[in-house]
Amino acid sequence: MSDLIHDDLTGLMTPFFFYESANRVISWARRRNQPISLISINLEGISNDDLVRCARELSNELRGGDLLARMAEEKFILLLLGNLTGANQLIFRLSNRIKPKLHFQSTELVTEEFLATALSRINI
Repeated sequence: MSDLIHDDLTGLMTPFFFYESANRVISWARRRNQPISLISINLEGISNDDLVRCARELSNELRGGDLLARMAEEKFILLLLGNLTGANQLIFRLSNRIKPKLHFQSTELVTEEFLATALSRINI
């Protein structure tokens, strides 16, 4: 049965719960002058089994405060506490670890930027 919090197939956050949680994390980070980065992960053309396996592998890389959600059938989003350099280092590690080859895009939220604006830069 579907719920508003977890994706049925992957167990990741749904878009609804991601937006709600992301706004809280962003607010917390801004109060502490901490950078926030976003990584979009395109999983186009992979099977459901590989999709679930990728979700599991990505979840294993999360740290406290990081968020991972399934935003569309073949697209994940990862919100990280950290700057763009850290996001790109994570992308490098993930691209060497997870097969099949995934396509990543990253961006850093700028001061007082809305989440939707940053998401549009990485095609979410």
